[in-house]
Amino acid sequence: MTTMTLPAFNMSFLAGYVEMKPICKSYKEGLKIAEISILVPGEKGSYKIFTTGSLAEEVTRSIKPEDFVMCYGRGTSTKSGNKFCLQAIRVVNYGKNVDAEYLEPLQIIEPYTMEIPEAGFHKTEL
Repeated sequence: MTTMTLPAFNMSFLAGYVEMKPICKSYKEGLKIAEISILVPGEKGSYKIFTTGSLAEEVTRSIKPEDFVMCYGRGTSTKSGNKFCLQAIRVVNYGKNVDAEYLEPLQIIEPYTMEIPEAGFHKTEL
């Protein structure tokens, strides 16, 4: 289990369709990094997802183009600084049989949903 604690907490998730087969690269220090490119319905362009270590190996072995995936991790920008990407710590593969356009709202992310009493800005004294 990976633990993320406040205040160093930056959790994001992206859900979309895999654009092409993930590529895993090995570096001389033994680090393995896989890159996944996903298309998010309703968004222009694609998003890059990066995974490391054993997750990189598993993603490369298991994920195929057109699979619907949900990726959880730290949101950041690409090296050039002009595009959002995700350093994933968890990737869930739903396969090819999921049509995101016709899912019930939040159906597949219900276990990860937070109850927020009201939208907007709230100041809380501790």
